[in-house]
Amino acid sequence: MSTPKLKTKSNAGSAVPSRAASRATSIQKLHESKPDISRVKVGSRGNSASFRKTSPGPQPNIGSKNDIITAIKDDLAAEKTVSTDYYHKKQLEGIIPLFLTAQSQQIVKCTIGEDVTEEKMFRMIPKSDLMQDMATRLAISDFTPAKEAILAYPREELMLHYDPEYKYTQNFFLVVSPETFDLIINPPSEETNEAEAEQQKAKERKPWLSHGSEKDVEMEWVRNMGNLVKINVSRKYGEFKAPCKFADRDAQDGFLEIKSYKDPTYDLNRMELMAGCQAVPELVSTECQTAWFRPLNFSCQYEPIEMDYAEQEEIQNSTGMEDFLLNISTRLEETLQQNEMINIYEDDYINLGEEEVAIEQGSHTILQEYQSFTDLVNSKDKCISCINWHPAQKGVLAVSCTQVCGFEDKLLLGYASRSKLAQIIIWSFHDPIHPQLILESHEDITCFEMNPQDSSIIVAGSVSGQILLWDISEYQEMLRSSRKSESDQHATEDTESKTTPSVRYAVISSIEASHRAPVTDIKWLPKHYEVGPNGEPVENAENGDKQIVTCSLDGTVAFWDLRFKKDWKSLDLAWRPFIRVPMSSLDNSYDYSLTRVSLKTAFNEEIQGKQAKPSSASDSASNQELKTGKSIVKTLSTKFYCATEEGDLIYADWNAEKVSDEKVTRVEFAYGAHYGPMSEIARSPFFPDIFLTVGGWSFHIWKEKHHMGPLLSSAQASSCITCGKWSPTRPGVFYIGRADGMLEVWDLLDKSHSPATIQNVATSAISTIEIKQYAGKGSPQFIAIGDDAGTLHILETPKNLQKMTKNEKSVISAYFERETKRVSASSERKKNHVKDRAAFDAAVLEQAQAAAKALAAKQAEDQKAENNEEDAEELKEEKAYQAMEIAFLEAENMLAPSAE
Repeated sequence: MSTPKLKTKSNAGSAVPSRAASRATSIQKLHESKPDISRVKVGSRGNSASFRKTSPGPQPNIGSKNDIITAIKDDLAAEKTVSTDYYHKKQLEGIIPLFLTAQSQQIVKCTIGEDVTEEKMFRMIPKSDLMQDMATRLAISDFTPAKEAILAYPREELMLHYDPEYKYTQNFFLVVSPETFDLIINPPSEETNEAEAEQQKAKERKPWLSHGSEKDVEMEWVRNMGNLVKINVSRKYGEFKAPCKFADRDAQDGFLEIKSYKDPTYDLNRMELMAGCQAVPELVSTECQTAWFRPLNFSCQYEPIEMDYAEQEEIQNSTGMEDFLLNISTRLEETLQQNEMINIYEDDYINLGEEEVAIEQGSHTILQEYQSFTDLVNSKDKCISCINWHPAQKGVLAVSCTQVCGFEDKLLLGYASRSKLAQIIIWSFHDPIHPQLILESHEDITCFEMNPQDSSIIVAGSVSGQILLWDISEYQEMLRSSRKSESDQHATEDTESKTTPSVRYAVISSIEASHRAPVTDIKWLPKHYEVGPNGEPVENAENGDKQIVTCSLDGTVAFWDLRFKKDWKSLDLAWRPFIRVPMSSLDNSYDYSLTRVSLKTAFNEEIQGKQAKPSSASDSASNQELKTGKSIVKTLSTKFYCATEEGDLIYADWNAEKVSDEKVTRVEFAYGAHYGPMSEIARSPFFPDIFLTVGGWSFHIWKEKHHMGPLLSSAQASSCITCGKWSPTRPGVFYIGRADGMLEVWDLLDKSHSPATIQNVATSAISTIEIKQYAGKGSPQFIAIGDDAGTLHILETPKNLQKMTKNEKSVISAYFERETKRVSASSERKKNHVKDRAAFDAAVLEQAQAAAKALAAKQAEDQKAENNEEDAEELKEEKAYQAMEIAFLEAENMLAPSAE
């Protein structure tokens, strides 16, 4: 008789031979070489291995030593395969493989090599963080494939497991089943494996014992009792692939009807079977709730108020009715007039766009990151204060970086906290690693701008208040060169990383004539615009782009000129502004701290049209005046807007001739618009009189010379708003940067109460934004974004944010006009309310005074009547007393006789 099979337990809980036991058994067989072992079977079906022994007697040869070693290796491989199969079988039901990029690993704090290693394989991720990442990044989130499983997961935290060997085809897998999570946290022990093995052993199939039921089964079998009919279909080989010929024929010609008939010789014997079935309808309990309204009989009786003609006339002619009509008629007329002018029930958002305008949402509005630039030596851990695109070269832009100082450092050092590396870095899309050119400075550069006509001239303002100028004409060819070939790039890779050219400034302004505080904004005046020595604006198209305007925290706006000397390089340490405009408050009690300046330099469209298309020969004189610039002076304004560090928007005039002894300040209007420093004034490229202001926790859209209030104001944001820019190609789109690294995309054609898209761009605060649209059909549009960590992000805008929709400019213009009328009507309504309130208060005061006078007169009359009554009573009492005295004297004969 054979011995029972020997089984051992594996770590996975299934019945597999133990590695040590199997190896010991094989070695023992090798040394003893007993002839009672007939066969060694490893890795048999059912994840088990057996060693079968036979009775003593002649046995076959066990084999050579190599056969035994091969069996041991197969045993070990089978054990490993069984364990792996068990692991896969238990966990594939509750995990989802995911491939996480480096950015996603940083978001969930699960970076390979830092947060997770081969020793620490998993981290618990809050479910809310995954939901927020999917809501923020939408389709580009790496957790989007597991969105439904994450939503259905019952617990608050999910396990993100590191898979270094890619067993599940990805570098991570997400556990979305509580049972799988418990199995990974608490793997089965040896005792549990032994118990499972015992249960498996108890469940083994027992030998079959026949009780006669197999006969019933055999009767149900289907057997072929008769001979099968064989049909052989053949065709000649030559007819294969022969063309078919089809023809029409009548259906009756080839129709043959075979009718059924009863064969008397047919006999069929069938065994009777006992069969039963049960068909019971399934009972289902359902419930529903419906609203039931029971009809009720209801009646109501009322009596109208009836008046005769006399009573109606009495009420209509009463003083109370007259006073009521006098008080209410004025306000009622104003309300009716306002309802005639403005329809308060009209939905402005429906009239904002036309039916054919399609607003794309979702992934079509996501800004794709094109490139990012960081210089580990010059810009890392610094704040990018200004960005400027090269006006002529594609893919070239410059940034300036300032040292990040804390509040305590600024208090101790003030503006003297100078940086060791104060530079302007010029980058190119062709080389995102090495800067193309570095412009050196003695102080941190807060703002700069390239000359729009001559891009080799760059002017900048520093924290010391001085103006600097660089000439990079020698390096224009280097910036103009295209991308190098791979061979040249590899040959010069080492030298380029070490020999980035540096350029020192050529001109610096005089420290005595410069600003007394950091320069916050600098702009080139356009080529058709020029400011004269006395502050009058004139037109000069020949020598344009030679003047700049600056503003500073010292409260002054200065105009600078490069044409005072033949060689502008001789201006070094002698350059000074030819106009300085101090900006003090309306009461001249303090000076404003200016952060931005904005001038409206656009010509009147009507005059431009006349200049371009003269109507007749009689207009030659007027056209000559236009060419000489004499009539242009009348259309150009000396008014400008400034943003302040106090959050005020001020409107001023720089022309010195208009300042008199009575009016010492140049500020004409000041509006406290923001609850923090204003960081940006951006004019719309489509509507020069519309501009955007950014500061504090909100932004506003204004219209020039319309000082009743902003046309559009945003709600208070969750973090500070740092910068903003209009889109150069779409009138209703502008971008807002926040201190939490988020970028808001606003589309007024879609909605004006909330942004169309919010996208996470940087991990630190966004400091500045600049947009560049290259000329040409289909040319891309790039957005350059700088942050407080010294990183420059280049984003590419999608087509729907770049291409103007049909009639968008007219729709946005109509929207601004409607908002202007609304603000004007609201301001007039407030003024009327103030007047009505003042009149009402005066009437109430007059009525109170009249009532007081009437009450005083009544009290005086009452007092007088009371005094008269008291005097009459005293006189009466006195007469009674005299009569009683006379009567007493007569009774006593003491009264002298009267003379007759």
